Amino acid sequence: MRSISKRLAVALSFASVLAWSGAWSQDAHAAVGDPDTVTCAYPVWVGFGPVHLANELGYFKDEGITVEEILDDDMPNAVAAMERGDIDCYLRTVGEYQGLGRRKDTQGIIIGTIDLSTGGDGWAADQSIQSVCDLEGKTIAVEPNLPARLLLQEALRRECDLSIADTNLTDIAAADAIGVFSSPDVAAVGTYEPVLSQVVATHTGRGAHILLSSKDYEDLILDIIMAHTDELAANPDKYVKFLRGIYRAIDYFYANQEEAIPVIASFFSITPEEFKETLPNFRYTPLDEAKGFIGTAEAPGRAYEIFRDTMELNLEFGSSDVELYPEDHITTEIISQVEKDWE
Repeated sequence: MRSISKRLAVALSFASVLAWSGAWSQDAHAAVGDPDTVTCAYPVWVGFGPVHLANELGYFKDEGITVEEILDDDMPNAVAAMERGDIDCYLRTVGEYQGLGRRKDTQGIIIGTIDLSTGGDGWAADQSIQSVCDLEGKTIAVEPNLPARLLLQEALRRECDLSIADTNLTDIAAADAIGVFSSPDVAAVGTYEPVLSQVVATHTGRGAHILLSSKDYEDLILDIIMAHTDELAANPDKYVKFLRGIYRAIDYFYANQEEAIPVIASFFSITPEEFKETLPNFRYTPLDEAKGFIGTAEAPGRAYEIFRDTMELNLEFGSSDVELYPEDHITTEIISQVEKDWE
């Protein structure tokens, strides 16, 4: 889910470096603390496209705010930047939010959702593996901090009462999954689309097939919008406006896909056709659904359960070292103020 293609990742790598080392460290830092500016960083993933779409359509301008966008896949850098106050917005999955030594007082609090994976992350296995339970004692390979790892942990727990420790786990780069699966010793690989489908297409001789994907656990891999905690306390109104612009853009996308897709695709340096190929693998969360995920102070939403589920999995794996509680890391106050007044 976090990448579209190896070609895209290479094409954007240089621009990403410039973003971190150039204007970001100066102009963006100056913007934090501005009640009318949101400086938002996010990885190269079309699921975050509504931010750019809202910018291009003038929706943030309509709200009286300026949104500065920064593309970068390097999560440790972004977390450090938020801690320093260089950015005041960041987008990632719930599971990723919990990593990298996060504590109760680490900057960043979840204020909304933007998309979820519906097949973009998963596992390919050879013909000897017909269920995740067959992976017990087998050699498997995955990039540790990607959503595919969480998916397998959840499936092993639910279906077999096993943990990932019951497999022989090998760390790889997700983009290398095709080559890694060439080894007959590797029974399954975890990765993202389109690499996942490419593994299956390349290794028909091994009976390669998709064993498990986020389609099977549709809301476990949920992308969220987080705000700089102190900045949110100082300027909450700008985040209400920010969310309104995003959800207005999501509505526009679903009503006008032929017009919206080229705008987002161009920003991520892919063609509209390539973008359309990703559509079965994710979907944006409109305002009503996002409100359902976050919930209210009286009735917390599904995001709280997802937070607890992924927390347990991250602790089991060791990617988190302290238990975090959703009540400390999700706020319902901002999204509850967003009204759908753009129709």
